[in-house]
Amino acid sequence: MNKISLIREAAEKAAYEENIRAKELICRAEKLLIGVILVAAFHLLNVPELLESSSPWTKPLCYLALGFLSLSMFLGLYGARLKTYTAYPRGDKLWDNLKPDEVSRETAEQAIIQLLLKAREQNAKLSDAKEKVLSVCRWLFFAGFLLVVTGRLLAGLANLYAQ
Repeated sequence: MNKISLIREAAEKAAYEENIRAKELICRAEKLLIGVILVAAFHLLNVPELLESSSPWTKPLCYLALGFLSLSMFLGLYGARLKTYTAYPRGDKLWDNLKPDEVSRETAEQAIIQLLLKAREQNAKLSDAKEKVLSVCRWLFFAGFLLVVTGRLLAGLANLYAQ
């Protein structure tokens, strides 16, 4: 096997691995989004009770939790959407560029390798950005969850001492 074939094989493998990574990130974003929605729904069901609590901290914690969960949901939706991941060019663009007789087999293979490597690099940048967004989303979800739990505990304690 010659050098160009090895490079092409490696480039195809890298592009394939990056596509798998992108799909995994979308799957993680969807799972995270489901968790955020469930916690937010639970919290929204208890908002009237929390707002009527005698604890002075419960109302601000309730609003903060809603804010954090809303931001987390927004970032989760943003992370779950498909951005402009690249693949092979559509249509006849590749054929038109590589068809002429003056383009040798080696030149055509090198052009395909460059195409694969550029696509992989662009997809890797998008996936890196998506990972950062999902990381922030996870932290906001965690903070929102803690605020929900803290607000519920303070409301429960306030109700317990009020009796």
